[in-house]
Amino acid sequence: MEEDHANRRMRSIERHQFIMDYLKIHKSVDVSFLSSELDVSEVTIRKDLEKLERDKLLLRSHGGAILNENLFIEPSFIEKEDQFTDEKQAIASEAAKLIENGMTIALSTGTTVSHMTKKIKDRTGLTIVTNAINVAIDLMGSNENHLFLTGGNIRPNTFALIGEAAEKALDGVYCEYAFIGINGFSLEQGLTTPSMEEARVVRKIIENAKHVVVLADHSKFNKVAFYRIVNVDQVHTVITDRKVPPEEIDKLRARGVHVITA
Repeated sequence: MEEDHANRRMRSIERHQFIMDYLKIHKSVDVSFLSSELDVSEVTIRKDLEKLERDKLLLRSHGGAILNENLFIEPSFIEKEDQFTDEKQAIASEAAKLIENGMTIALSTGTTVSHMTKKIKDRTGLTIVTNAINVAIDLMGSNENHLFLTGGNIRPNTFALIGEAAEKALDGVYCEYAFIGINGFSLEQGLTTPSMEEARVVRKIIENAKHVVVLADHSKFNKVAFYRIVNVDQVHTVITDRKVPPEEIDKLRARGVHVITA
């Protein structure tokens, strides 16, 4: 019985992925087309579309669905910096407590990560890996720490370095802790960002880290952006604020994720 349920669940996930992959290219899709392509009833497809609409991945239309264009919207770093400042400061303070002198850490882009840099300037002997120009500027010349900044093309919206050069720079670079800022955080869809190229760089950071810490204020929960970075199963710790519903925290803990509320 459990195996049959798992198989049905896996088929559901595969259908959802097919639908989203199709929409990313074609922007719209018909129920009849999906029913034929996936060899399931139109009733099943409508249920899939309802689920994906609840997850804010698409918008249902007459006879089908269209891609939710909000997946691609990304406020600038300056715009995000003024949002939920108290929560971000508290999350950053909790994250800083995990960093001890002499550690090797990776810091991604993000306004909460930026708040965190100001709280670790008293640490010594750190090796800091980052693809974020603003993070590098904040930490330059502090307490004889070693700073490793990837190369790559600049994304002005986030001050991130992206592209093949950034990815190659991270080959063979391993860290004890990686602190990751994200646009969206969902149990089903994982960590997401509007930028495919930025997702690839952050994924590389995560793959090469022993312990992955996600910094996410309550506004990021159950929000989905265009491109998945990694699944939730690749996250060890989430630091968030007290406005996240308790049931969401319970779900994370049930998946084996350590949750710290600031």
